[in-house]
Amino acid sequence: MVLGSGGASKAVQFVLKQKGIGFKVVSRSVNSGFIAYEELTNEMIQEHQLIINTTPLGMQPHTELYPSIPYLALTTQHYLYDLIYNPAKTLFLQKGEEMGAVIQNGAEMLVIQAEESWKIWNELI
Repeated sequence: MVLGSGGASKAVQFVLKQKGIGFKVVSRSVNSGFIAYEELTNEMIQEHQLIINTTPLGMQPHTELYPSIPYLALTTQHYLYDLIYNPAKTLFLQKGEEMGAVIQNGAEMLVIQAEESWKIWNELI
């Protein structure tokens, strides 16, 4: 399940498609193929063990914000990934961790992006 429908979401969707991983997109705006946050059910959360937050909700300085999903439906079988890396543990990740989900923030992704950018720039020189 991909939370958000902006540019970062599109990049995540591209990779998931390449890897053959099915997903649903959850968005504030109801578009063809998207699910609105209000429509999310416990069953939908249980059916999607991988949940990726691509929204800016919870990013510094608005650390009190988080995606509105049914957190009580999360289990130890869930993996929550947040593209945000500041703060290191957003409320999205904290709420998932409280339910036993495995969590990860976007810090490693940021490092990988920097390393790949460095390679590209050095090839151009």
